[in-house]
Amino acid sequence: MLHTILFHRYFGNVSPKDIHILSTITYVSVDDSSVSATVDEKVEELMQAISPTSDSKSQISLYFTETKPRKAWFSKSEEEICWEEWLIDIHSKIGKTEREFNQLQVSAEDQAKQAIFRVVQEMDRNKDHIPLIANSQTNPFPYHISVTPASGLWSSMIKRAIRPSIS
Repeated sequence: MLHTILFHRYFGNVSPKDIHILSTITYVSVDDSSVSATVDEKVEELMQAISPTSDSKSQISLYFTETKPRKAWFSKSEEEICWEEWLIDIHSKIGKTEREFNQLQVSAEDQAKQAIFRVVQEMDRNKDHIPLIANSQTNPFPYHISVTPASGLWSSMIKRAIRPSIS
């Protein structure tokens, strides 16, 4: 899902790359090694946060910002302002038998397909909030990806409530 979101919000000269996962899912990603490395790093961080022996929950957030000048009395600086945020809840389940594992695999594929489809629909539907491109960088809007393990979900919600600029 991260690749699908990034593909639709990476504004610049983008080459698409098809990715095949599980047995029946193909999605498009940005053909850029730095984007792939960032996503791979965060997915690996997520995998480290998931318990290999019990069901667990985690969350990945992906948000896009624009840089604007900040006006101060005697200095000039820049601030990043969030214009879009995606929260992806991950529920990991462990199959105790081979049959249960196979059922979970089929369910995971169906959920992934539905999630990617919803992301694409939402991207096409909501575009009015995207800021104007004001520079000629390859990707004019920085993006940030963070992983919150299950133990940190409540503290993450509290931080989000305190941090009103990211909504």
